[in-house]
Amino acid sequence: MAFDPNKKEAELQAESASWDLSSIVSADPDDVPVIDVGPWFSTGDETELRKAAVSLADALRRVGFHQLVGHQLPPELTADILGQTKRFHQLEQSVKQSIPMDDPDWPVGGVGYLPYGEHKLPKRPTPNSNAAFLIKHDVGVDTDANQWLNEEALPGFRHVVERYASAISDLAARLLPLYAVALDLTPDFFEPAFTDPFWRLRMTHYPPSADNSDEEEEEETFGISPHVDTTFITLLLTDGPGLVIYSHERRQWIEVPVLPDSFIVNSGELLRQWSNDVVLSTRHFARNPTGGDRYSVPFFYNANADYPMECLPSCHGPDNPPRYPTISYRQSQGVVQGE
Repeated sequence: MAFDPNKKEAELQAESASWDLSSIVSADPDDVPVIDVGPWFSTGDETELRKAAVSLADALRRVGFHQLVGHQLPPELTADILGQTKRFHQLEQSVKQSIPMDDPDWPVGGVGYLPYGEHKLPKRPTPNSNAAFLIKHDVGVDTDANQWLNEEALPGFRHVVERYASAISDLAARLLPLYAVALDLTPDFFEPAFTDPFWRLRMTHYPPSADNSDEEEEEETFGISPHVDTTFITLLLTDGPGLVIYSHERRQWIEVPVLPDSFIVNSGELLRQWSNDVVLSTRHFARNPTGGDRYSVPFFYNANADYPMECLPSCHGPDNPPRYPTISYRQSQGVVQGE
């Protein structure tokens, strides 16, 4: 079973183009489960871990998204990263364009400034009505390898971004035992796969809808085009509503509510395939219904880029053989993340 990332990307684009997006409704109370990891984080008690894992197992299989509370990241830090996101996007365009993403003269791809109206991240025929600043971590790629503005251009910006990236990466690592137990594995199962994880942090601005695009009015645009993430998990921090997900149970699109001091978390294609389709990878897109500027900071978290993800032992058996080849994140790189 060989994996062709370009074929996979083409399949995802074709699938997303077929989705009916004409009706969006508000979420009912249980549409996006709320999972509180505070009791487990505070005590380290295995009973609390397993209690949270029961809730996560339901969310992974039924929804593909959940609201994470009790995460213990300081609210001052989450406020700081949203504030720095706003500061960055308020800069003159010429300043931001000095660190363009995929600069041919920069040795690391996928980092820097992505301007409004791009057709990638995710790659789709319609333009994405947002702008973003991206950094990433990989084997041999630390924060120094990323593109940064001069300190004089935006004092304190890099310091806050690096602090937040470290904190959210630590949070994602703390959640690994929860995912393992939710999938009927030992709490330490995922540790070898995440010794040097690949991650990407995206600081996104969605302008007011009236200013979203210079495209022709009849062309449909999105803040982030409809897609599924390719991640193990994604942790989204946002300052307002705008994320829309597909409810498999209700068979309709729902607007995800934003809870105070929470993250919206979803599983992606790699975890779905790693789990032999036990876990959902749920379609979603982003828009800006706020009437003003909207900012969000998704964190895309993956195993070590070269780690071979063989079908999880709890997710296959004699009557349920593995459906996907053993694959690493790097082998899957024909597809990239969005919101």
